[in-house]
Amino acid sequence: MSKQLGGVLAVRHGWCRPDEVIRFAVPCVRSSIRYDISGLSWEGTSGGSAIGRVATAVEDLVGASSEHDNRLSPPRVVYSGPNPQAQIMQARPEAEDADVLFTWVLTSHRLALLAEVPEPAAEEGISDSVWQKARKFGAGVRDFSRDVVDILQDKKLGEYPPNAPVPVAPVAVRAEFPLQQVRAINRTTRRLPGGYAQRDVFALRIELGDGSVLEVISQTEEHAARLEAMAHGRQ
Repeated sequence: MSKQLGGVLAVRHGWCRPDEVIRFAVPCVRSSIRYDISGLSWEGTSGGSAIGRVATAVEDLVGASSEHDNRLSPPRVVYSGPNPQAQIMQARPEAEDADVLFTWVLTSHRLALLAEVPEPAAEEGISDSVWQKARKFGAGVRDFSRDVVDILQDKKLGEYPPNAPVPVAPVAVRAEFPLQQVRAINRTTRRLPGGYAQRDVFALRIELGDGSVLEVISQTEEHAARLEAMAHGRQ
């Protein structure tokens, strides 16, 4: 059975209005979302933020002498705010969302967290398709723009029968904020806790009306600058 296409194509097909322009789309999974929220740990559990800050300060002091494993990749996004009731926490995934593929989307009309609705489980014994293997690689955090290029170059269309519509994954809205509720969009920097291969990262900072923030993490200043230009409709 053909696999459904997700990402930007699913967002455009199943959620966008006809006059709506997608400015950027950021794929993520529950484990790639982190929290700088008072009263929560970095992983989003209750009551751990103060302990996490102390641990980070200690790691900064020991510096290069530490034997800490610094091989973690940066998170895709970070939520920040004064407390767990902050507006951005409306987009907090649930515990059962471990395998859900999310997309943060900014358009000319709104900011939203969308979730792909999974297909029914395939029958046992059927070998993985290229699409299934791609989902497993990187725990579902895939480059959607590369997916589109592969489709246009006919690298994936061989998976689908000729003369039949290509199936597109349905998407469900997990959180949605009208553009009027976005107070500011600009670039910033963030120092990640110990354990990451790159401690200092760049980010696109999207501030909501109550002051809570979604940060889209970038490893280079150039990428963050491009995201900012896209967010303001300049690219």
